[in-house]
Amino acid sequence: TWPAVFILDGHKWLSVEHYYQGSKFKRQNKDYYLQFSLDSNSELSKNQAMAEGAGGKNGKYQGKVIRAKEINIDNDFFSGRDKKEMEDAMFAKFSQNEDLKKILLATQRAKLSHFVRGSPPVVFNELMRVRQRLN
Repeated sequence: TWPAVFILDGHKWLSVEHYYQGSKFKRQNKDYYLQFSLDSNSELSKNQAMAEGAGGKNGKYQGKVIRAKEINIDNDFFSGRDKKEMEDAMFAKFSQNEDLKKILLATQRAKLSHFVRGSPPVVFNELMRVRQRLN
């Protein structure tokens, strides 16, 4: 979730989270997908919590609906494409930001996990594959 600007799909993104949330709409709602990109200069493109809400199940941010009911997550997103989109975004971020690349490579062969308060840790295989690709 660390903000670090990168370019992917020909557009500029503030964070992996912005790209990931936006990519849920890439195939069926291209205009909405682009609202997550810094190229749009939208409030959504600059606010990570808002991006998470906009891309979430109910499309709400701070109790307010910000995604219209007719804008739905692409049918194929959670059938494997979600993992690819995440890995592509992380690769773009770490390959285009030298300081972050150094930090990731310094982890060498360590097992990397994603921690969310109140949930068990999830092994972050996508990030470990990015690290391997950058070596």
